[in-house]
Amino acid sequence: MKLIEPNPVADQTARLDLKRYLGVIGRYWLPIALFVLVVTVIATVFVLAITPVYRATATLLIESQANKAVSIEEVYALDTSKKEYYQTQFEILRSDHIAEKVIDQLGIAEVREFNNTIGKLSARDQLLTALYRIEPLQQFLPAPVSPSSVPDSEAARQAVLNKFKSHLAIEPIRNTQLVNIHFGSADPALAAKVANAIGTAYIESNLEARLVATQTASVWITDRLGKLKDNLDSAEMMLTEFLKAEGLIELSDIDELAGTELTNLTIRVAEARDRRVAAEALYAQLQDKRGRTSGLLSVPEISNHPQVRDLKNAETDAQRRVSELAKRYGPKHDKMIQAQAQLDAVRARTYSVINDLASGIEKELNSAREQEASLIATLNDKKGDYQDITSKRAQYESLKRDVDASRQLYEMFLNRQKETTATSDFEAVNARFTDKAATPQDPFRPQTTKLIVISAAFALLLGIVGALLADAYRNTIEKPEDVEEKLGLQHLGFLPRVKAKRFKNTPLDHTLYLDPDEVLFAESVRTIRTSILLTMTNSQRKILSVTSSLPAEGKTTVAINLAQSLAKMERTLIIDCDLRMPAVGQRYGLPRNQAGLTNVLVMGAPVSDCIYHDDETQLDILPAGLLPPNPQELLASPKFAALLNQLKQSYDRIILDTPPVHVVSDSLILGRLAGGMLLVVKAESTTEKQVNQTVAQLVRHDIAIDGVVLNQLAAKYAEEKYKLHYGYYKPQNQKDDTLEAS
Repeated sequence: MKLIEPNPVADQTARLDLKRYLGVIGRYWLPIALFVLVVTVIATVFVLAITPVYRATATLLIESQANKAVSIEEVYALDTSKKEYYQTQFEILRSDHIAEKVIDQLGIAEVREFNNTIGKLSARDQLLTALYRIEPLQQFLPAPVSPSSVPDSEAARQAVLNKFKSHLAIEPIRNTQLVNIHFGSADPALAAKVANAIGTAYIESNLEARLVATQTASVWITDRLGKLKDNLDSAEMMLTEFLKAEGLIELSDIDELAGTELTNLTIRVAEARDRRVAAEALYAQLQDKRGRTSGLLSVPEISNHPQVRDLKNAETDAQRRVSELAKRYGPKHDKMIQAQAQLDAVRARTYSVINDLASGIEKELNSAREQEASLIATLNDKKGDYQDITSKRAQYESLKRDVDASRQLYEMFLNRQKETTATSDFEAVNARFTDKAATPQDPFRPQTTKLIVISAAFALLLGIVGALLADAYRNTIEKPEDVEEKLGLQHLGFLPRVKAKRFKNTPLDHTLYLDPDEVLFAESVRTIRTSILLTMTNSQRKILSVTSSLPAEGKTTVAINLAQSLAKMERTLIIDCDLRMPAVGQRYGLPRNQAGLTNVLVMGAPVSDCIYHDDETQLDILPAGLLPPNPQELLASPKFAALLNQLKQSYDRIILDTPPVHVVSDSLILGRLAGGMLLVVKAESTTEKQVNQTVAQLVRHDIAIDGVVLNQLAAKYAEEKYKLHYGYYKPQNQKDDTLEAS
């Protein structure tokens, strides 16, 4: 058996080959076209049966702030700077309140499109009405209810509301303050009325809400204003009583005066303290130098005193006079005595003054201490008084703050009351129409052309997908490349599908090979012949057996035409070994009782008497003969093997037409005798699994597979394979076959 190894490059190319998928679509184009046509017709009928719906659109501008004469937004308004404000307005447009208002205003509940219960009775009422028509039962049943008098129920109103809202669409225009109000209805005029009514109802609802809020705010502010006035009067009275009780007129001047006095006292205390410290330091020096005049004179406060300075000058003058007189007179001289007495008097005076000054410094120290103590005591008293004033001031400020806060709140509410009163009759709206809905002229849905085109496109897509899935699950051998890629077997050639009208209801006969109009078929047969001869170049085999997996795959056609092609080159015999359903003799127009193989094996008839020679093709034919009851025993008998050996002596090539492998096991016996088997596969019919089962059987019985012939190949594959078109070849003659053989 000759197997072909898979080619990875070929596998990758096959995966990426779009021609294969286009080929599948081309093969199934008729079912796909019929499916698309049927779906398109059904879709067209369905679309045309749909009641057209007209859609009207009104456009509203929702402003972030309504126009107001006086702003009172702080009382009740929303924060319009946030996107939640617009989302809220859109939901209000979709609300049941607006929808119910429009339904009642336009009488939508009485329109059949939105209320299917109009003119209909419930099942119970219908039954009672039918029974009431029977006269004997009329006295036992209540009078029937007429459709027009059926009371409206809450369920019916809710159904109308739901149906109405299903026709309504609110569509904000991105990045704007505009919103589209869409409404669809079978009545175009009604659609326009409803769209405009929705916008008007929204504007009126918003206006009513604002007016109600204004009135509510006015009542609340008036009530609150009285309470705030009472609070203000109470706060002012408490402040007045406090001022009277404390004997105060205004604390601001008292605070300023007390602050100045405390500051002055603090400065004076500091000065007294400095004076006292200086006196204490001077007094300490005097204490160390008391009793020594020279020591006291070293104190700057004493030495720099004017009296001391004058006495020092006088003492200096007296000393100079004594010194001058001492140069002239002796110590006993009157002038010397007088001058010395004057010097002593000056010195005594100086000592007396110094002592007086020292006593004065001590007195100054005591005075400084007393003054400092007095100032500190005064400062402490003033601080106590100031703390008392501060406490009173805190109470005053607390009462004053209450008065100010009450007055401010009262004045604010008073202003709000005036604003609310001034704007109570002002109709401020936050929305207005930019475009009112007009009566639509063309239906919004169904979009007939678009739906039909989409249906056709979808049907085409489904058809293509179905064709590809059918092809994938079919898993048949379609083209020559599949033989090697899927089966791994050697491909010897193919036979194209014959479309001749004369073979429409009859099997292909022996004349097809010589038909000048079927040159592609003849060329394909010669290609198979060449492949077989090249394969068997180094082999001494003369017998070729032809089989298939299933019946009706064309094994007899391949065997006959291959034999006719070989007969052009060498002496060839074809034996019909399908003793259960023989067909070779029939293809050559031989009678059913024509002597054949069974006559030789069972009756011992001479083989030469049973062989039919076709003069036109120069081919010898040994038909099956009469149908035996034991065909497998005959083919496995030594007589048949001896017959083949005998015929080998007379013929260059013997072709055996064998039964299908999956039907009976006769072909396995014949394959062992022939030394190999030529397998015929019907294109686009035999599955890969069936062929693999056949190959497995042949391999299990050690039968070599000479190759595979693909039968009934689509013409497009045949022409593409050989790059040919019908009419390219000229009729072949015997001379051509002879040249090919050489």
